[in-house]
Amino acid sequence: MTAPRTRSAVVVRTRLRPPPPHPDDVRRARLLARLDAVSEPVILVAAPRGAGKTVLLAQWVASRRCAWVSLSSHDDTPAGVWSAVLESVRPYCADVPAPPAALLDDEPTLFTEIIPELLNALASTGSLALVLDGLDVVEHPVTRAALDEFVRRAPDTVRVLLATARPPSGPIASLRAAGRLAEFTEEDLRLDLAETRQLLSATAGCPVDRAEAAALRHGYAGWATGLRLAGMALRNQPLGAALPHPVPSVEDFFRAEVLERVTSRQRRLLLYSSVLTELTPERCAEVTALPAAGETLNALAESSLLLRRTRAGLRCHPVLRLVLSSVLTAEQPDAVAALHARAATRLRQEGDPDAAYEHARMAGLPDVAIRTALETWPAAHPRTLLARLDEAPTMPAEAHAIAAAAELACGHPARAATRLAGPDDGPALAVRAWLALQRGDLATAQCAATRVITAHRPAGARPWWLLMAHAALGTAGVWEGRAAGVVDQLAVTARDADGLGYRDVSVRALDARTAGLLLTGDTTAALASATQAAALHELDPTRCAAPVVAVACLAAADRGRTAPPTAALVPAAPHAEAFSALLHAHSTSTSGDARHRRRAHAQARAALAGLRYGPVLAALFEEQWPCGVPDLRPAVLSDRERAVLRALSGPLTLREIAAELHVSHNTVKTHVRSVFRKLGAHDRADAVSRGAAAGSATGHATPTGGA
Repeated sequence: MTAPRTRSAVVVRTRLRPPPPHPDDVRRARLLARLDAVSEPVILVAAPRGAGKTVLLAQWVASRRCAWVSLSSHDDTPAGVWSAVLESVRPYCADVPAPPAALLDDEPTLFTEIIPELLNALASTGSLALVLDGLDVVEHPVTRAALDEFVRRAPDTVRVLLATARPPSGPIASLRAAGRLAEFTEEDLRLDLAETRQLLSATAGCPVDRAEAAALRHGYAGWATGLRLAGMALRNQPLGAALPHPVPSVEDFFRAEVLERVTSRQRRLLLYSSVLTELTPERCAEVTALPAAGETLNALAESSLLLRRTRAGLRCHPVLRLVLSSVLTAEQPDAVAALHARAATRLRQEGDPDAAYEHARMAGLPDVAIRTALETWPAAHPRTLLARLDEAPTMPAEAHAIAAAAELACGHPARAATRLAGPDDGPALAVRAWLALQRGDLATAQCAATRVITAHRPAGARPWWLLMAHAALGTAGVWEGRAAGVVDQLAVTARDADGLGYRDVSVRALDARTAGLLLTGDTTAALASATQAAALHELDPTRCAAPVVAVACLAAADRGRTAPPTAALVPAAPHAEAFSALLHAHSTSTSGDARHRRRAHAQARAALAGLRYGPVLAALFEEQWPCGVPDLRPAVLSDRERAVLRALSGPLTLREIAAELHVSHNTVKTHVRSVFRKLGAHDRADAVSRGAAAGSATGHATPTGGA
């Protein structure tokens, strides 16, 4: 027998070739094309176990000169790994050294002799792909350091492909920075719908329709092994029976590949933290109440890509999380409720009431869940909040007004009225003010809103219901003829409501402000307010009422290209609806479209049937706009008007301007009045400012006369 110092390490030959293709394997054409296009010398494929790394690399090297090494935890020594690497490249390079195992285990010899000799031999061997599959099993520090040295110095003729199921380390950062690394991640390896359907049909032994394939792909997040096991389960599934999720074989896979490979402390942390979606050391420590939970979590994250780093922390692989939850429920059913209760408390403290609500509900704490849900208002989506309130067995007193406000945001004033119950405190009165506006009762709306504002003056930020009252009072003020005094307050209310995420009140306040600005003759500001209201509403129309005045204002400004949509006005509060219709009527009067004008007038009168018009709308029905009929078309100045406008920006008097332009004094005054009317300006400085802001609307042609 050969002496131990001179004996070579024994290498299992099956480790030195890629696994044979399986009949069920899906050819990853899109990924193979990406691999063909890679120019970097090192390719890293980092994805969790079962993602299809080995199958992909085996398909790619099938038609190439390839040296393949399947690494094993049983040979995690310098001699075990490097004897396999040397043996794999020997068929392509006759100068590869063949040292005994003892020299491979000797660190100085390995770094100063063996690896340099191997690199020199590979430099003259021509094009070669070297695959190191299962790099994550290598733990020996000398082995890892030697592999890092080899990968960093490998000649460009050798394409090194690394497959790992743990977060990569070593030379990866420097290779990435040097532009010598191409990376394929779990996201890349996920099966697409066509690949999923092909795999399921092959493993199930029968065609799988597109809808079922899409559902399974979503359930298993495109994870190849999970989909393969699901397809095998379909093979024995009775016709019409639902497939459990995950299938039992997936649970067996994770038990063997994860739970049986970690320490008892890591296992408990994985099970207990399965109640959480996002994992952080602090959150895990408080929810699981395990000692050194943060250190254990970090160790798990460094050992497996099944825990993926996110911007906020870590996320467990979705299928593994399902399995962990199932194991936890089976092994410690009494712990589940307590874990969810602690998670609800922690997430509520962190300012995540949506997640806290779900945990409180799963902990069997309906009172905590409903109070947590109320904390999400007014930023919460109104439909989501209403669904949660309807699930509650009982509702606290403050929930009724919030539910009514949510119904208003959904556009259901009748339902909002039925939701109100209990005393008329600030929130309930604010909702009643808007319900009065929805009925066209301006007096009641003003009274209710005034009571809220005078009786409740909280320090600091204004609560949602106070903003709602201010918006209602300002809206009523617009229709009562006090537009000039409320437009600024409506702007402040819209801004504060937007800061709270209360989009419904923000849009309502901007819509009323648009009407007020039109009534005061400030058409430029009105268009800006209308644009802002429409943009907020378009972000998600299900979160807020439609801004009917803003829509009408923008349509009137664009009437040269768009017909007045009087037949398509959104039903709203009667005064807003009537004002919008009258705005359309006036916008069509200059074009001589009598039919549209009559229809708009009829719609306006129908909206206010049986109601007090208020001084503003009463005047508008008589076609007496307070500041003249608003012209919302973009201001287009003539060449002479532009010359006058430029002259107004200087120190010249009107007579001096007339002399400069070689026209009469009266002609200049006529041009000035026209410029003021087109720009909606009140004085000389205002005209110059608005003209500069209008820019393209006023045009840039050269004037006929010099200024």
